[in-house]
Amino acid sequence: MRFCAAPSGFKPGKRALVTERALHGHHLGVLVAIPGSSLLAGRSVAAAPTIPLPEPGGGFGLLPLLAILGIFAAVVVAELAHPQRPRSSAASRRWVGNLSLCIVSNGVLVLPTITAFTAALFSEFEQTGFLDSLGLPGGMRVVVTIVGLDALAYAQHRLLHRVDVLWRVHAVHHSDPEIDVTTTFRHHPAEAIFNSVLIGGAVLAIGFSPAEIAAYTWVSFIIELVAHANLALPSWFGAALGRLIVTPEFHQLHHSRSNAEANANFGQAFSIWDTLFGTATARSPEDRRQLEFGLNEFREPKFHLPHHLLAQPLLLRTNGPALTVASGL
Repeated sequence: MRFCAAPSGFKPGKRALVTERALHGHHLGVLVAIPGSSLLAGRSVAAAPTIPLPEPGGGFGLLPLLAILGIFAAVVVAELAHPQRPRSSAASRRWVGNLSLCIVSNGVLVLPTITAFTAALFSEFEQTGFLDSLGLPGGMRVVVTIVGLDALAYAQHRLLHRVDVLWRVHAVHHSDPEIDVTTTFRHHPAEAIFNSVLIGGAVLAIGFSPAEIAAYTWVSFIIELVAHANLALPSWFGAALGRLIVTPEFHQLHHSRSNAEANANFGQAFSIWDTLFGTATARSPEDRRQLEFGLNEFREPKFHLPHHLLAQPLLLRTNGPALTVASGL
């Protein structure tokens, strides 16, 4: 996205959308004037439920992608150096399956990015969103966006567990018999389609800007990576931050084979929603060491293979956690 001087006749307080037709030897440019975005001018702005993809044409080129890979690599190194649980012999097979599913799904996972980003641009231009009517300063809008999108993610996550057809596609994420950083990317493509509709609709209705969506996407992405990591963190980490953000000990209970625990701790970035709505649960440190992950129906090694992962929604014979939703919804 290229930011430049506003065209003549542009009035303060209004957003402008200007396009340049592509000529031979020239590029196609788009200008979007967003109040309060001067600090973010030229930066990548995009959104996705899991991966913060860079905006096409962003001035930083491959830097956002390199940042994503760098953060992922740092968590992997930390896992290998200080694992919470020993790695099983199936770890390599799981990694291939989880990362292959991410690659295969990427074409569909882009849908939430495109939908949210396009809806955000439309909302910025039309000034029809709820946030626009409030007239909040830029910094306050970012805070409201981060809190609002995380509340939406919490509600969406509970819906994935409650509706049978949604649970079947979300169960792919829960079927991993071990939890580590690669589990973050273990999502079925059909789940991305649902996310794209929900996120795009919310962006249009509320009026989040692309930069505001980008802020939440990066926050949630980093927290999700750490929350899934097989990483032995100091006891003070959970005690100090667990009341606010989602920590590994908090989120990994959500991947338990126990239905009661799998229907708790739904928060994506912040744990406050589970506390407010009575869906938070915990185990003692001793009990956490005995925690088992996954779904009973997909314990065989073949279910780590990409084609089996894609077929899991059709192979699921029981409704699992969708039948025993925690109270409070």
